[in-house]
Amino acid sequence: MVVKQLLRWTLGLFLCLHGLAFPAPLVAQGAIHRFADLGYGDRTAFGIDAVLDYYFPIPTALRPRSDGVLTLRFTHSPLLRADRSTITVVLNGRALGSARLTPDNAEEGVLSVVLPIAGFDGPGLFIQVLLHMRLTDDICEEVQNPALWTVVQGDSTLQIDLQPAKAGTLADVAALFAPLPLSSPEVRAPPTIVLHPTTEPSTLAAAGQVAFAIGRWAALVQQDPALTMSDTVPEQLPIIVVALASLPDGDWGPVRWNGRAYEVNGQEVPLDHGLLMVAPASPPRLVVAGATPTALRLAAQALGTSLPAASVLAVTQPPPQLPAASWRDGAASFAQLGVDRRQVVGAGEHQIDFAFERPAGWDVRVGGKLDLYITTAAGLRAQTSWVTAAVNGITLGSQRLQVETNGPVRYRFSLPADLLNSDLEGTPIRRLDLQIRLYLDLPNSGCEEVDPSAAWAVIEPTSAWYLPNDPAAVDDLGRFPAALLADTNTRLVLPPQPTIQDVQAGLELAAAMGRWVTLKDAPPPILLTANDIGDDRNGPLVILGSRERHPLAAMINTPSNTPFVYQPGRSAQATLSIVPSPWQSGVRVLLIDAADSDGLRLGVRVLREWALLRVLRGSQARITADPDPTVVPLTNPLQTPPQTLTPRIEVTLLERFPAWQVVGSILLIALGATAVLVIRIRWLR
Repeated sequence: MVVKQLLRWTLGLFLCLHGLAFPAPLVAQGAIHRFADLGYGDRTAFGIDAVLDYYFPIPTALRPRSDGVLTLRFTHSPLLRADRSTITVVLNGRALGSARLTPDNAEEGVLSVVLPIAGFDGPGLFIQVLLHMRLTDDICEEVQNPALWTVVQGDSTLQIDLQPAKAGTLADVAALFAPLPLSSPEVRAPPTIVLHPTTEPSTLAAAGQVAFAIGRWAALVQQDPALTMSDTVPEQLPIIVVALASLPDGDWGPVRWNGRAYEVNGQEVPLDHGLLMVAPASPPRLVVAGATPTALRLAAQALGTSLPAASVLAVTQPPPQLPAASWRDGAASFAQLGVDRRQVVGAGEHQIDFAFERPAGWDVRVGGKLDLYITTAAGLRAQTSWVTAAVNGITLGSQRLQVETNGPVRYRFSLPADLLNSDLEGTPIRRLDLQIRLYLDLPNSGCEEVDPSAAWAVIEPTSAWYLPNDPAAVDDLGRFPAALLADTNTRLVLPPQPTIQDVQAGLELAAAMGRWVTLKDAPPPILLTANDIGDDRNGPLVILGSRERHPLAAMINTPSNTPFVYQPGRSAQATLSIVPSPWQSGVRVLLIDAADSDGLRLGVRVLREWALLRVLRGSQARITADPDPTVVPLTNPLQTPPQTLTPRIEVTLLERFPAWQVVGSILLIALGATAVLVIRIRWLR
């Protein structure tokens, strides 16, 4: 008995000591992402004090569920002094953990820290790795000694548990209904638009504006928009109800229809006021309603603006005109494009990446420029501190940092116009991937140590793009929706008596326009049927349907091109064509010619998904699917390849003729001259 009790005490004491000597490993749920997969490979830091910056954006539609774990894997110089060399992790300005750089971890160093991000609602995680490296105990350390190095490997990992936003207010509608990024650990069902009543023209038009807003929300996370359509309320799916003087059966929280007006907590809403409501449910439910067609239109228009943090909102008037729309006059500041100031701290090289989208309907002229406004610390070494900019992998140049001023300094870079219009295949360029590299160098007076935080630089939001441009050839499917942009609303015309699948195709097209419209003040499209358009057919139109199904399609003279590749047995097919409008000069019509609803949705899918849209070029294309879609352009690209990437050898005029032709020409001229001379001599005699 005594022996057993002694064994228990011994075992308990051993477990306690083991727990103290070997702490429990960090535990966190969520996906594990390698730095290399997030865009950061092996990075090397040199010098006594160095900083490596990492920025991991959190998509709009996701929120951290719990704390995360950052695991750094590193190697370093084996010559470093273990008692004086350290590595530290800082998250958004808060130090989280440190470790010494010792001979034991010179080959396979690991530092894991908990990231306190549960409930974090910021745009991203700014992580800094601070390094202090010493080779000796001397006060006079060799700052530029090449043995002062540490490599943070691309196999380092970020473990983060992100969950889709599932509840919120009207201010969170973008996060509640936007698509999830491809890296998301979960899959979110696309929102289902429920029309009540289904075929009412006012609900169709309002639903088109709602779908346009869905496309705008998808653009925030740079994903393809997705939605479904139903005439009943599905269970366990995100729902957006578009209702006119009614509500479908279901629990809509404080909102109900009393047969004459909408009520919120028993109080009637005026008949001319639109109504927006986010129901306290998961998956989220959004109600866009109005007792009259005008009120419903007001509610739908409000989704294109910033909404307050409220669950219910009455809309009394149209939204104000958006001021200072980006790209409207060929220029846009970083602030207009949603980029805040970005700061880097610490001596050494820093890299900042941005992704922008420019209007696809432009032909950029010579004279474009990028102005970077950068504020720097006054203590930097001007001779060796610099900034470099690159766009779409093309280096624009480098400039020395001007550190003598106290305010922002403009650094201007010229843009290569031909490289910003199309690629070698004639596909129009829409994206501007900007990479800024900064090298911040601190002066060293003898062996005096300098505080690394004294080296910093800020990319100001006043930085701007200037793209002088001319209108591009709008008869180019690859520039969708450039051919449809005008001061008036584009009208998406469905066949008469459309099916639910036809309506869904129209809503998906409206979402595609919202996704790819870069001018944020562009008016949303109007969804209607061929029966409702009447005789007013001016302005840009999209006609969805074949000649047999759609009366307007029969009035259009489409090209008679046939595909040079034919794949029999395909279950769905569609033809996209951009043609001049027969009803108004100078206006274009987009025709999606398909025999059935499946073909219509296939044609719209090519305009909605980036992987397919980037294949389109020219004014006509054929799409087939069974099950994967195949895009066959039927016309030549309208955009010429960039001259810089297609050089030509200049040949002089003399070199263009073969040698025998040159000799023969000389002999012929000599013979002719001789004959003339002989004739003149005889004539004179």
